[in-house]
Parts: sequence; structure tokens; C-alpha cells
Amino acid sequence: MKPVKSYEPERLVPVAVGLVFLAISAGGVFIPPIGAQVFYAVLLVLSSVWCFQAARMGLVIDQNGIAERSMGRPRRTPWQDVEEVAIRDGRRSNGTDYWLIALRLRDGRVLPVRSTVSRSRKSVEDVGHRIVAMRTAGLEGEDPAGLAVVAGDPDQKYGKPLRDPVVGPDGVPVVVRLRGPGGVDLNWDAVGLPDGILVGLVAVVLIGVGTLVSAIVRRVRKKPGYWLNVEVGGPEPRSLTLPFDSRARAVKHARDLTAAIGEHGAAAVPRASEAR
Repeated sequence: MKPVKSYEPERLVPVAVGLVFLAISAGGVFIPPIGAQVFYAVLLVLSSVWCFQAARMGLVIDQNGIAERSMGRPRRTPWQDVEEVAIRDGRRSNGTDYWLIALRLRDGRVLPVRSTVSRSRKSVEDVGHRIVAMRTAGLEGEDPAGLAVVAGDPDQKYGKPLRDPVVGPDGVPVVVRLRGPGGVDLNWDAVGLPDGILVGLVAVVLIGVGTLVSAIVRRVRKKPGYWLNVEVGGPEPRSLTLPFDSRARAVKHARDLTAAIGEHGAAAVPRASEAR
């Protein structure tokens, strides 16, 4: 039976951060000297692992139970620890209604299966019955509970509270709501990245990708990325430009040429240039 997978929307932020370092390290792998290349290669591997782990954050439901994936070690919950598989209704912050599957565990936690969110109750029920069938198979017997129906909370989004009540010294809970045009509830206490940071992250990613593409194009076309300019004075002045495809080679040739000039004079400077 095909597993049901549900991914966390919050995973986009760590994925974006990982992509920034991935783009920077991928471009740095082609930049000598060898020490920098090794550093960027290690950073490339770590960034790839980070992005892979972040992209998998969420739930995987199969016959063995529920696997909660995070940046660390996955947490596995067997079906024996699941109290109830339920379909519940709710309301998004923009005012539209929806249905989703929620799993209630024996330890009191409720895991919303966000990938099942839909305005069609029937489609959500179909997934719910598939999850119940996997639970029944995992328990090796008939599931007497079946698929439960739980009334949702209009102040919840995807099964999680939009806001918590504020309780003062008198013990009376107070919920502060913000409504927008058309009476739509808005999540005023949501925490998000400032626009400036998002723009900066996008800019860094673009710069890193541009650096990587430029390095790859130079490698494919054998186009030199470094040039050594040599100007010879005296009675027969001339100038020479020596192309190189790596910085390390250019630096080595500059040192060797300087030493040769010190020993043999201007005759050590070649008459023609060629790619190196």
C-alpha cells in the first residue's frame, strides 16, 4: 500500500538557506588554490545533506506507523500508540473552509496531515480510509474505531491554532483577533522573514548560481579566466599577454618568469602567447 506523505511548509526557510550555501560552495569548487577547493567541496557536501534533510521534513505514514522527519533523527510512532485517525474541518486565515486528516496519539499530541488539506471532504475521506487500512494492517486485525469525524476550530489553520488566548491575573482567557477586508481573520502574530532578508537571500543565490555557471562555461569552452600582462622596456619595447585557465598556473608562471628574467634578462620573456 502506497505511503501517505505530508511535508512541512516551514521547511522552505532552511531549504532556502541551504541553497544559498550550496550555490556559493558549488562555484568555489572551481576556484584555486587547492586548499580553497577542498574547503568548498566539504561545504558543498554539507549543504547538499542539509537541503536533503530539510526538504524531507514532515510525516510519512505507512503500515509500520508514522515517521516524523526533522533535521535530526526521524521519530517513529507505531500504530499501537495512535489513539485515533480523524477527519476534521477548519478554516484558513483567508476565510475559506477546508478538511484534513489529523492523527491523535496516546501521549496527547495531534499530528495534522497537511498534505490532505482540501475543500473536498470526499477526497480527504478517501485518504483517511487508506490510512485506516494501513493502521488495520499494522495492528494485524480489524480497527474498531475506523475513521472518526472531529469538529474543527475556526481559529485554527491546518489543525494548529492561529493564536493562543491571553490569560491575565483574573484567569479569564482573552483571544485577540485581527480582521481584514471582508471580515477575513488575519494571523497578526505570525513571524516571518523581513522582505529585505528575503531579497538578500535571493540575490546571494543568483550570484552563486551565476558564478557556478560562469565557471562551468569557462571549463567547457576552455576559455581562460586569468591573464598575465608582461611589458618589456629597453630599446625594443613590447608587451605580451599570457592567458591561463587557472589562477594557480598563472601565479606559478609569474614566479618562474620573474626568476628567469632575473637570471637571463628580457630574453626570458616569450615572443608569443598561448593558452596555459
